[in-house]
Amino acid sequence: MTPPELRYPTAEMTLSLNLRDLTVTSPSGRELLSVPLLEVPAGRALGIRGPSGAGKSTLLAALMGLAPRASGKVQWGDTELSGLPSPEAAAFRRAQMGVIFQDYPLFDELSAAGNAGVQALFAPRNERQHILSEAAEQLERVQIPTQTRPVASFSGGERQRVAVARALSHRPAIVLADEPTASLDQETGEAITALLLDYCQTEGATLIVVSHDETLLRRIPSILELHHGRPKAP
Repeated sequence: MTPPELRYPTAEMTLSLNLRDLTVTSPSGRELLSVPLLEVPAGRALGIRGPSGAGKSTLLAALMGLAPRASGKVQWGDTELSGLPSPEAAAFRRAQMGVIFQDYPLFDELSAAGNAGVQALFAPRNERQHILSEAAEQLERVQIPTQTRPVASFSGGERQRVAVARALSHRPAIVLADEPTASLDQETGEAITALLLDYCQTEGATLIVVSHDETLLRRIPSILELHHGRPKAP
């Protein structure tokens, strides 16, 4: 398989989102999500809100090319992710996306530095040290020491901050975050919000955040509200 750094633009390049006629259905054929149009320019942030079961996490999965039974177009820059074979879609995600999952899965046996720099294991040899250095810098920004203690002993808030550092360690062009402040106190949540928005602006990255945190959402000028799998009319 062609290495992602040769096939796709580097993370320093910007990638806008162009989504058309996205539909995701359940195994029984029930419609879970229907979004006719969504555009997010590179360097901009979009917040997604809605009640539980509204389709927010399903939309994030579709934006990653990971929603089964999805149809329509999901295009990042010049790459139509929805049309790529699975290995190439995986390579695109690995090279271009930083994802903060709601349950922030980490490797419990590794340290904070080991988790934040795990992307280096999949990178070309000449990029590994840069990713590890960037991971250490991101851990400092989220105020997590790069200690050898395994993250199994970390609190939920500490684990969430490690997950944020990991998502940014390879300087992705796309950042997708599912409830990135859910386990944080207000002060720390505001600091993480500022970090994500600053990364979006300074790196020209596209940032999409699912959240119930109104303090976070108030910082984002563009909001998509979902109800029953569909955008709510303004």
